[in-house]
Amino acid sequence: MGEYKSFAHTITGISHTKHDKGCEDACFYKDETGVSLAVVADGHGDDNCFRSAIGAMIAVACAGNGIQSFVKHLNEAEEVKLFRKSEPRKKLLSKNELETCLRKTLIERGIIPSWFMTVAKDFEKNPITEEELKKASDKYRKRYSEGEKIHHAYGTTLITAAITPDYWFGIHIGDGRLTALYSDGSFSQPVPWDDKCNLNVTTSICDDDSVERARCYFSLIDNDNPPPVAVFLCTDGIDDNYPVEENEKHLFKLYRTISLCFAEDGFESACNQLKDLINQFAVKGKGDDTSIGLLIDMETLKQAVPIWKEQIAKEGIRKIKR
Repeated sequence: MGEYKSFAHTITGISHTKHDKGCEDACFYKDETGVSLAVVADGHGDDNCFRSAIGAMIAVACAGNGIQSFVKHLNEAEEVKLFRKSEPRKKLLSKNELETCLRKTLIERGIIPSWFMTVAKDFEKNPITEEELKKASDKYRKRYSEGEKIHHAYGTTLITAAITPDYWFGIHIGDGRLTALYSDGSFSQPVPWDDKCNLNVTTSICDDDSVERARCYFSLIDNDNPPPVAVFLCTDGIDDNYPVEENEKHLFKLYRTISLCFAEDGFESACNQLKDLINQFAVKGKGDDTSIGLLIDMETLKQAVPIWKEQIAKEGIRKIKR
């Protein structure tokens, strides 16, 4: 396993620009000793969620800070023996135990309560105005005026992933997609899909049951569980451009092309090209706000290149035969 690099970028969708709306997506990425992480969030365009842009920015900040604290916890906590290589194997926590730790420590006690508390502080500092209330439905106008369900005004999705030398994980609330690519040419979307996300309906970090609805994936990294060469996170400004029934395959082909660009052109050049691509989705695609985050191992990536090129060649042959 090489050293991962992270990147994330957000572009305002043309549909928002035309209607004089600000960008409601947000992103964050960071590389530091022992962990690389990326986060994307998509604030809800619903008129009742008129502070969702702020909610998305709060979500990515809470996720970034929470992940760094969680990784530090796993490195230092006495009850976690994962990194104590001298300890007998029987004392190491299992994958399921670590995933439970992830859910309880990072999601249930970390990101989500931190988001709710930060939203409450923002509302206390900046009470909802009459101008904002005009945007809401009668039902929500009444709620907000009475100080109820204020967090719904800040509603947003959240997707995050992090990789360390010993494990990697992903967390997903709402729509958008998390896709992992491997050196053997395979790909997966390892975080389970939320069946409540359908068309324009999505679950949210602002939901009262967001702790229960949050999905996560945790994997140890060892000889039996090689890490992905790249992990991509996208808001629905990307995946909504592809047919629902073949969404995974289309995203894999997109991310395979992007990964080949990283392998052939280098990190900095590929990041600039990726910014241009995100802009195309935001302007020429569905026109929604668009965000992509990624974690990529520039060294191990090279192992997948000949496999991907062979896949592309075979796909071209099949198209000719038709």
